[in-house]
Amino acid sequence: YERLGFRLTPRSLHSGAVTPGGPVEPWGSGNHCAMFVRGYLEILGITDPNLHSSAKAMLAKYEGAHIVALGVTDAAGAYETLSRRTPGINPMRALERDAAYGSGTRRAKFRNVYTTAEAFPEARFIFIEHVTPEVIWQPTLLDHPNGTLGILEVAICTDDLAESRKRLAALLGAEPDEDAHGGLVWRLGRGALRLLSEAALDRWAPGTRPPHVPCVCGLVLEVGHLHKTRDILEAQGVETLDYVHDQGDDRPALRVDAAETHGIVLAFVEAEDRTHPQEPLVGPQ
Repeated sequence: YERLGFRLTPRSLHSGAVTPGGPVEPWGSGNHCAMFVRGYLEILGITDPNLHSSAKAMLAKYEGAHIVALGVTDAAGAYETLSRRTPGINPMRALERDAAYGSGTRRAKFRNVYTTAEAFPEARFIFIEHVTPEVIWQPTLLDHPNGTLGILEVAICTDDLAESRKRLAALLGAEPDEDAHGGLVWRLGRGALRLLSEAALDRWAPGTRPPHVPCVCGLVLEVGHLHKTRDILEAQGVETLDYVHDQGDDRPALRVDAAETHGIVLAFVEAEDRTHPQEPLVGPQ
């Protein structure tokens, strides 16, 4: 992901409660993050196979993208709302990890509400309250060689579009719009969630074969100037392909094949808003 032009945080080791309400203890996983003005990308893996980690079950299915995180301001309230809408919502769980901060570290804290894999096989959905956003969104981390400003869209591939639509509409509390590829799209407070069949995925990103079905199959990022992004990728020997983000959207765009990214289509679209605020936006709400 550094080769793809992302500035990554130093490795951070996870800890958390193994059971809801339990004590915070070390986990056997860690991450690097690419922090954006709007959102972030987490690259997660196993650091100690002898310790607990939710990453083990994900890697047993496939290597690739698994998690879709949606920001909330009150995780406890989100749990109450979500559990009234649909089954398959786990109680809020507290998580912590040390994050590099200046010449030392600071403790990053989160309150998360997870969906269960049985109720939502499409992805591991997390409704996340950032308790310490100032630790995560450090201004020095937000400038990326590839010019990424934020997450525009996440795409999911499913083998049953109708059933997945029903589940996700209940989870998100809204019905989707149809898209030009034969899929569905939810327009959220910030960004969008796209749902595609395998045939629709092939129309959205021709030639793409998902590593597993269902799975998180695509990530669309906004960048300041696409020609700079293309130059960075080509200088690293990364092949770029044509991409049209949405019907009627004539902004310059390109994509990188899943073979270059460990399992996910990665697309870049030139942003309409190139502002870089002093205080990063944290959301959506």
